[in-house]
Amino acid sequence: MKRILFIEPQPCIRALKLAYGLKWLWGKEISLVFGYQDKTLTEFYGYGDEFFDEFVLLSKDNPEKSISELVKNYKPDIIHSHNAPDFLTLAALNSVEDTPIIHDTHDALTMRKTRYSLTDSEERVNQYAVEERIANEKSNGRIYITKGVQDYIRGQYSVDSGVEIIFNNYVPKDIIPQQLEKKLSSSDGETHIVYAGTISSQIEGHHYDLRGIFKEIADHHFHIHIYAAREDEVYERLAQERKYIHYHGHLDQRVLMKELTRYDYGWTGFNDAKNKTHLDVCLPNKAFEYIACGLPVLSYSHKTLTEFIEQNKVGFILDNFNLEDKLEESEAVRENVLQKRYSFTVENNIERLSKFYQTFSV
Repeated sequence: MKRILFIEPQPCIRALKLAYGLKWLWGKEISLVFGYQDKTLTEFYGYGDEFFDEFVLLSKDNPEKSISELVKNYKPDIIHSHNAPDFLTLAALNSVEDTPIIHDTHDALTMRKTRYSLTDSEERVNQYAVEERIANEKSNGRIYITKGVQDYIRGQYSVDSGVEIIFNNYVPKDIIPQQLEKKLSSSDGETHIVYAGTISSQIEGHHYDLRGIFKEIADHHFHIHIYAAREDEVYERLAQERKYIHYHGHLDQRVLMKELTRYDYGWTGFNDAKNKTHLDVCLPNKAFEYIACGLPVLSYSHKTLTEFIEQNKVGFILDNFNLEDKLEESEAVRENVLQKRYSFTVENNIERLSKFYQTFSV
């Protein structure tokens, strides 16, 4: 049996997707345990714990001791450490011997100009670069969310490029809606755009501070529907003030995916006032989820996201929200998206991760 230990301060949707894929590929031949510090996947997303044999709470005061004890008890073949941040990889490096440690960079924190967590002190922010360097240079292998992140890490640190892979945020096939709901636009003749994911109103100019973007969409008389990963009353009030802004709160992912099919486009553009360098290497979960729901993807020009959209012909990059100029192309793009709904799945890609693990003699 292959035994994989995931560690991450807050288990995330990417880790959930990888676990789902590994279980789909290997079934009972693989054992997965998650060492975490905050909430389990089900506590945070409404599902996901079922893909693991156990969740083990790690000490926040002494994670090295917790990880050491967990490794002794569980005896994993590999430790797959998910960032961000990077400190649990350091804790594993400091406390574990003879077990390969893989560092998975979801988010290179040194590319940001804003804090990862609102509660991070200036001293904590200054540790980002130290932890990021050690985690990447000292780990036995690395996984990157995009090529842009890979290029950045290679340029910043002394890493061995021979033991790393790129693995995007693909979507599990089993959450793709089998049937598409009737479009809202078929009833009122207007354009309905949806945004599903993180929103923030607490840091002006944060890349998830999307209030200005949503107002711009509404000013062009396009409806924007917001499904929040975490509730935000400021956006709810914004919707009460604006006819074309609609706030729907939070939905569990499986319900959300079906709901998304009612809309015409999915929005992925970020606020790049402060974190443009970071945003240029992102390829967010929501892009794959919109496509899986049959929605062309709309975005402002963020480098990696732009390349993905244009190379696959699955949406439009907008300048000053000139969606009107794209309407003639919309039906062809929409048809292409429908044909590619199942192209970007975890199932189609998870074997690459399995083979990467086997590099370390799992």
